[in-house]
Amino acid sequence: MKTAIFISLGAAIGALARYFVGTFIPFAYHQFAWGTFLVNMLGCFLIGIGSQAIEQTWLRQLLIIGFLGSFTTFSGLGLELTNYMQHAQFKLAAVYTLLSIVGGVVLVYLGMFLFKHF
Repeated sequence: MKTAIFISLGAAIGALARYFVGTFIPFAYHQFAWGTFLVNMLGCFLIGIGSQAIEQTWLRQLLIIGFLGSFTTFSGLGLELTNYMQHAQFKLAAVYTLLSIVGGVVLVYLGMFLFKHF
């Protein structure tokens, strides 16, 4: 039961944070999807750090599974890519995909590296 509480609490906070970012930086099919991109990149960086720094199970559940799980959004990325393609924004879709995937992996490694070395 504690696990469900920690994950739920983190998820609620992460979802609200994601909502506020999306409200502040809304998606438009003719522009780069900065809102989703920024939360996903920040989430990748933080999960890189968290995967190395957080040893307590309850804190991992709260922050990594709960908060970051609902703050970041692969499904949002998928929806935005679909919208780009439906509006023939193929170049924007390609750039967004490449930056999101490569950038995300690089930021996870960077977070891990910085935690281990600083």
